[in-house]
Amino acid sequence: MYYIKEAKVTRLTEIEGVVCAEIAVSPGAVDDPELLVYVSRSVGNGSEAQYEIIRMLWSDAGMETDWFNNDLHQAYGVIAEEQFGDEGWPEPAVQREQFKQLLLEYSGVTESLKEKFSSSSKSHKM
Repeated sequence: MYYIKEAKVTRLTEIEGVVCAEIAVSPGAVDDPELLVYVSRSVGNGSEAQYEIIRMLWSDAGMETDWFNNDLHQAYGVIAEEQFGDEGWPEPAVQREQFKQLLLEYSGVTESLKEKFSSSSKSHKM
Protein backbone atom coordinates (compact mmCIF):
# COMPACT_ATOMS: atom_id res chain seq x y z
CA MET A 1 0.00 0.00 0.00
CA TYR A 2 1.24 3.49 -0.87
CA TYR A 3 1.05 5.92 2.05
CA ILE A 4 0.59 9.62 1.36
CA LYS A 5 2.71 12.07 3.30
CA GLU A 6 1.64 15.13 1.32
CA ALA A 7 -0.55 15.82 -1.71
CA LYS A 8 -1.05 19.10 -3.53
CA VAL A 9 -2.93 20.04 -6.69
CA THR A 10 -0.39 21.92 -8.78
CA ARG A 11 -1.99 22.79 -12.12
CA LEU A 12 -4.42 21.92 -14.89
CA THR A 13 -3.10 20.30 -18.03
CA GLU A 14 -4.41 18.28 -20.94
CA ILE A 15 -3.64 14.60 -21.57
CA GLU A 16 -4.83 13.10 -24.83
CA GLY A 17 -7.56 15.73 -25.13
CA VAL A 18 -8.79 15.36 -21.54
CA VAL A 19 -8.47 18.25 -19.08
CA CYS A 20 -6.70 16.92 -15.97
CA ALA A 21 -5.49 18.27 -12.67
CA GLU A 22 -1.92 17.36 -11.74
CA ILE A 23 -1.47 16.29 -8.12
CA ALA A 24 2.05 16.06 -6.69
CA VAL A 25 2.19 13.29 -4.09
CA SER A 26 4.99 12.75 -1.57
CA PRO A 27 5.29 9.25 -0.13
CA GLY A 28 4.99 8.34 3.52
CA ALA A 29 7.36 5.39 3.15
CA VAL A 30 11.09 5.79 2.52
CA ASP A 31 11.36 3.54 -0.55
CA ASP A 32 8.23 4.74 -2.35
CA PRO A 33 8.65 7.20 -5.24
CA GLU A 34 7.24 10.68 -5.57
CA LEU A 35 4.15 10.58 -7.80
CA LEU A 36 2.46 12.89 -10.26
CA VAL A 37 -1.19 11.84 -10.49
CA TYR A 38 -3.39 13.20 -13.27
CA VAL A 39 -7.08 13.28 -12.39
CA SER A 40 -10.04 14.18 -14.58
CA ARG A 41 -13.54 15.09 -13.55
CA SER A 42 -16.17 12.57 -14.60
CA VAL A 43 -19.93 12.54 -14.55
CA GLY A 44 -21.21 10.75 -11.49
CA ASN A 45 -24.57 9.80 -10.08
CA GLY A 46 -26.10 12.88 -8.51
CA SER A 47 -24.62 16.34 -8.10
CA GLU A 48 -21.32 15.35 -6.47
CA ALA A 49 -18.32 15.48 -8.81
CA GLN A 50 -16.50 12.21 -9.41
CA TYR A 51 -12.82 11.97 -10.25
CA GLU A 52 -10.89 9.43 -12.26
CA ILE A 53 -7.14 8.82 -12.38
CA ILE A 54 -6.05 9.18 -16.00
CA ARG A 55 -2.30 8.73 -15.61
CA MET A 56 0.31 8.29 -12.91
CA LEU A 57 4.02 9.03 -13.16
CA TRP A 58 6.72 8.11 -10.68
CA SER A 59 9.35 10.77 -10.18
CA ASP A 60 12.98 10.31 -9.31
CA ALA A 61 14.00 13.79 -10.38
CA GLY A 62 16.66 15.48 -8.33
CA MET A 63 18.96 18.45 -8.67
CA GLU A 64 22.05 16.25 -8.29
CA THR A 65 21.32 14.21 -11.42
CA ASP A 66 18.76 16.15 -13.45
CA TRP A 67 19.94 19.76 -13.50
CA PHE A 68 21.22 19.16 -17.04
CA ASN A 69 20.06 16.98 -19.93
CA ASN A 70 21.10 13.67 -18.37
CA ASP A 71 20.45 10.82 -20.81
CA LEU A 72 21.78 8.29 -18.28
CA HIS A 73 19.04 8.93 -15.71
CA GLN A 74 15.31 8.47 -16.19
CA ALA A 75 13.64 11.03 -13.94
CA TYR A 76 10.00 10.16 -14.74
CA GLY A 77 8.17 7.03 -15.80
CA VAL A 78 4.57 6.06 -16.43
CA ILE A 79 3.00 3.65 -13.96
CA ALA A 80 0.63 1.35 -15.81
CA GLU A 81 -2.60 0.68 -13.94
CA GLU A 82 -1.82 -3.01 -13.60
CA GLN A 83 1.59 -2.18 -12.06
CA PHE A 84 0.23 -0.01 -9.25
CA GLY A 85 -0.38 -2.02 -6.11
CA ASP A 86 1.38 -4.81 -4.27
CA GLU A 87 0.76 -8.43 -5.10
CA GLY A 88 -1.32 -10.31 -2.58
CA TRP A 89 -4.09 -8.99 -0.41
CA PRO A 90 -5.99 -6.87 -1.09
CA GLU A 91 -6.06 -7.24 -4.86
CA PRO A 92 -4.10 -4.54 -6.78
CA ALA A 93 -7.35 -3.13 -8.21
CA VAL A 94 -8.66 -2.67 -4.66
CA GLN A 95 -5.37 -1.02 -3.64
CA ARG A 96 -5.64 1.42 -6.56
CA GLU A 97 -9.19 2.34 -5.53
CA GLN A 98 -8.09 2.77 -1.89
CA PHE A 99 -5.22 5.01 -3.04
CA LYS A 100 -7.62 7.16 -5.06
CA GLN A 101 -9.94 7.52 -2.07
CA LEU A 102 -7.02 8.41 0.25
CA LEU A 103 -5.79 10.95 -2.28
CA LEU A 104 -9.20 12.59 -2.63
CA GLU A 105 -9.67 12.64 1.16
CA TYR A 106 -6.26 14.23 1.77
CA SER A 107 -6.58 17.69 3.28
CA GLY A 108 -7.59 20.27 0.67
CA VAL A 109 -7.26 18.07 -2.44
CA THR A 110 -10.97 17.76 -3.31
CA GLU A 111 -11.53 21.47 -2.64
CA SER A 112 -8.58 22.38 -4.89
CA LEU A 113 -9.88 20.08 -7.62
CA LYS A 114 -13.32 21.67 -7.48
CA GLU A 115 -11.76 25.14 -7.64
CA LYS A 116 -9.40 24.31 -10.53
CA PHE A 117 -12.06 22.59 -12.63
CA SER A 118 -14.69 25.28 -11.98
CA SER A 119 -12.27 28.08 -12.93
CA SER A 120 -11.33 26.11 -16.05
CA SER A 121 -14.96 25.70 -17.14
CA LYS A 122 -15.66 29.40 -16.55
CA SER A 123 -12.68 30.47 -18.67
CA HIS A 124 -13.77 28.21 -21.57
CA LYS A 125 -17.33 29.60 -21.76
CA MET A 126 -18.04 32.18 -24.41
